[in-house]
Amino acid sequence: PVLLTEECPHGHQALDGTLLPVNLAAGATWNPALLQRAYGYAAAEIRSRGAHVGLVSALDILHDPRWGRSEECYGEDPYLAARFTEAAVRGMQGETPEEMAGPDKVAVVLKHLCAQGTAQGGRNAGPAPIGERELREIHLPAAMAGKAAGAAGFMAAYNEIDGVPCHANKRLLTGILREEWGFDGIVMADGVAIDRLL
Repeated sequence: PVLLTEECPHGHQALDGTLLPVNLAAGATWNPALLQRAYGYAAAEIRSRGAHVGLVSALDILHDPRWGRSEECYGEDPYLAARFTEAAVRGMQGETPEEMAGPDKVAVVLKHLCAQGTAQGGRNAGPAPIGERELREIHLPAAMAGKAAGAAGFMAAYNEIDGVPCHANKRLLTGILREEWGFDGIVMADGVAIDRLL
C-alpha cells in the first residue's frame, strides 16, 4: 500500500499543522523529554490526517552558520543531537515497535545521512570535506542513536563526502548503516537527488 509522508523539520509542516520551535531553539532547552512529548502530539496530528510517515530533520550537525538550513540542526554538539534524535523517534513512533501501529503514531524517516550541515562555504548540498574520524565522532552519533531508538528509516543527504555523493555512497548506506549497524529499514532518497547523480 501507499505510504503517505509529511515533512517534520520541526513539528508538522503542513497547512494548519502544529509547528514546534525550530531545532536550534529546541536544542537550546537541553530538554529531550519535552521534545519527545511535543513530537508525540505531532505524530497524533499527522496520523489523524491520514499520513503514515514523518520525515524528521534531526541528524545534521551545524558547522557553518551561513548554511541556509541551520534551523534544522539541534546545534553543533553530537551528544545533544543524539539525545534529541532519539526523543523525536520515541515521541513519534513510541517506545516499542508495536506502538508504531497505534492510531496516534507514525513511522519516522530521519534526515539527512549525513554531514549535510558541514558543507563547504555554507552552501546547501555542497561537499563535506571530512575524514573518517570526523564522520564517526561528529556526524554519525545522532543517526546511531536514532537507529537504536528504532527509527523506521533514513533519508540520504544531498552532499558528498570525500567526493562520493551520499545517495551513491555504498560504504555509508550499505557498509555502515546495513552491515555494521544491522539496520534493516527504509533508506530513501531526498527530492530529485537520484537525478542529480547523472
